[in-house]
Amino acid sequence: MALFDFLFKRRRKKRNPDFEESRDDVLLSEERKEESAEVDKILSEKVKFEKENVDLKNNAERLAYLGRLRDTILEGRKQCDNVKFEYGRVTSYLKDIQLIDNCDEEYRQTITEAATHIVELTEQRNEIKRKKFRISEGQRVALDRFEEETPRDIETLLEAEDYQVKIRNDLRRLSGEKHLLEDEKIDINRRQKTLRSITKALLVILVLVGTALGVLMGVYEVDITVPFIATAAFAFLVTAIILAEARRNRMDMVVTEIKQNKAIALTNQVKIRYVNNVRTMDYLCAKYRVRGATELDFVFSQYKEAKREWARQREGTIQIEENHEILINALAKIAVRDREIWFSQAKALIDPSEMVEVRHELNVRRQKLREQLDYNTSVMTECLNEMEKIQSKRPEYAKDVERILSETKEFKVK
Repeated sequence: MALFDFLFKRRRKKRNPDFEESRDDVLLSEERKEESAEVDKILSEKVKFEKENVDLKNNAERLAYLGRLRDTILEGRKQCDNVKFEYGRVTSYLKDIQLIDNCDEEYRQTITEAATHIVELTEQRNEIKRKKFRISEGQRVALDRFEEETPRDIETLLEAEDYQVKIRNDLRRLSGEKHLLEDEKIDINRRQKTLRSITKALLVILVLVGTALGVLMGVYEVDITVPFIATAAFAFLVTAIILAEARRNRMDMVVTEIKQNKAIALTNQVKIRYVNNVRTMDYLCAKYRVRGATELDFVFSQYKEAKREWARQREGTIQIEENHEILINALAKIAVRDREIWFSQAKALIDPSEMVEVRHELNVRRQKLREQLDYNTSVMTECLNEMEKIQSKRPEYAKDVERILSETKEFKVK
């Protein structure tokens, strides 16, 4: 457990019928489901991190392996840090819902009245919007809440989708390479087995020939000099060929092992990136209720166009602003932190089923983030376990582990 201390001590409503799904979006949605299924398969089979077959007595191999383990841990920590902020925000939303549910009747009535007025006035104003713009209510609510970060999320989703194609190709290529290397090892072992059989047969033949020559010389007094020399020369030639072939097989096996370790290391890195990339895409699609970057970009352009009209209409809606102020003040009195988002979700404050839907959506989002955190934590744990096993074998290995970790500022004692 010392190594663990060393590390951790520091530190669906129905869609709008006006929205027509394009063929490309449908195909993208199906591909996204296949990718999620592949990630689930990787996790269910516990193929998270394949240990390499490394000769720990070799200093260069050992240090390189420890460096790869450290880099994997750092990648996991980076992914966890990226997710934790969003996880904390989602958790904050859930705590706000609990405060609203448990508030005093006085505040509950004020909140309900203000929310009712907001919903009624907003529905009147949105009647024209729903007919004119191809955007669902769920998408509109999501964009209301995340408008400032939507351009960045579109870019992230586009990059993730492009990167996903490259990762899938890398995984296929590495899988094929690993199978070829495994077949190569089997072939080398088969050749070695054949050489052993030939060697045994040669020994038997030499024993028989030697016995025959001995009988000829001892019993019949025949001169066996020439046969003996010929037999010895034959034995020497065959032995030399066998030894050369055996040496070549050993060298081939060493080279194949090195290639296989490299393929395993690359596969580990690609699998981790693959899982995190798919989780990122799934989360962003769930966040905005879209099927991909193309739809999100279209919906966001529709939203911006619609918002310009909504802004003009909002200028004359003084009552909404008044009730908005009343709602914000009431929520502030019961210590709700994220008060502004309830203006776009006022219906949930008066309709229990809507509040259940909001809570469910937040739980789904938090579960996706938790799964990503758990995955990266498990990868880090496996790497740490591997480093701890190496550390416990020899004192010099332990020094190597500490030196490798201390080279990175994230592991230095502060």
